[in-house]
Amino acid sequence: MKHSRVSNAWRPVRAQSRRRRGFDGALSALAFNICLLLLPLAGAAALIVIARDHLYAYEYSDAGARAVALRVARLNGELIQVDFDRQNQWDGLVDMELRANDVHAARGFLLSGAGILPKRAATVLNQSDASDAELEMAALELLTPSTRARYEAAVPLLSQRDPNAAAAVDPGTLGHAEDFELLARALLEEPNSDALQFILTGFSLGLAGDLSPSMARGAVVLLDASRREDFPEALAAEINALFAASMPIAAFRDAARARGEGDAAGNFANASAAFRESVVEGPATEARAIIDQLGAISEATSRSGAAALLTHATSLRDMPRLTLLARTAGDRAVAAAKRLPRDGRLIEAARGELTVTQDLMAALIVGAIALLALIMIVLMKLVQAGLGAWRRFRSDNDDDHDYASDLVEISTSNWRPL
Repeated sequence: MKHSRVSNAWRPVRAQSRRRRGFDGALSALAFNICLLLLPLAGAAALIVIARDHLYAYEYSDAGARAVALRVARLNGELIQVDFDRQNQWDGLVDMELRANDVHAARGFLLSGAGILPKRAATVLNQSDASDAELEMAALELLTPSTRARYEAAVPLLSQRDPNAAAAVDPGTLGHAEDFELLARALLEEPNSDALQFILTGFSLGLAGDLSPSMARGAVVLLDASRREDFPEALAAEINALFAASMPIAAFRDAARARGEGDAAGNFANASAAFRESVVEGPATEARAIIDQLGAISEATSRSGAAALLTHATSLRDMPRLTLLARTAGDRAVAAAKRLPRDGRLIEAARGELTVTQDLMAALIVGAIALLALIMIVLMKLVQAGLGAWRRFRSDNDDDHDYASDLVEISTSNWRPL
């Protein structure tokens, strides 16, 4: 006898199990959305803590110095666009700077040979335990005879440098009392006069507090950089605002005119007293720290090199990076600052170390928990989807076997007459 297949409509439905799965799905969706919200918030909190507490420390170390110097050398290597005869082009870069009388940039390109020359020639200069003086002597052997002779005649070799020469560096000055008086008179008569030069001159004369030789060098470098055409406008605005806050021009004018009338208001004795009276200690301390850093950069490189390096900064927050670049890469950084575009690559070559505080650790822990929870929820949903597909596949196969064999036995012995 032929029996038809029992339809799926006769199967028992587990409504309670379905309701349970729906409740679990709602909970997992809620947890997913909460973690999805917490993850970017924790990341933003970590960035705010790093910026607020200045947790990136750009400290000097021997291993870090070699890494930064090599990165800057490779940046200088990017100036050569064509790989054909790189050694000859490297020789040309050194010779070009020698003809321009820029001995620091010439030495910078010479020492950057490890990042410029072809691999076989660069191995001679890529020695981690070699000093710059030893690398300079090794690189000279790779130059053409004419360039090598010109280099040795124009550039003091590092191997022959007097160890005490750094202490005899001329600190430089922006002017004397007569210059300050001229600037003060111009500022009193013309409100649009160069206030930055006047304030820096007052700083260099010690009218805003004691000034070290490094600060005096930094003041000269800052004035040089501010007069360059490639000096960033955002950085210039930030520097002008800082120095204007350290010695407000309006307060100086009022104090000078209150102390003297007419020409007497602008003489040195009156203007210097008004300058001291108008100095605001907090911003002035910060301004002295900035020019001190610039002085350290100038001491590690050169006056013109420090000014060129400053043009690669986008804000005063980049000053620790510039200082690290000058201390680690030296003249390599000068060459890079002179020739590379102002696109941030040179600044990024100096990488600091992150100091982890309790606030930063808390933000990182929250972010890590949110990320792990997101991953676990996604994996759980993938596993559930896979298991559901497998159950449906097995159920469809069972339909062809289980219900086809469930036949009802009909026997004549079960029939009774009415």
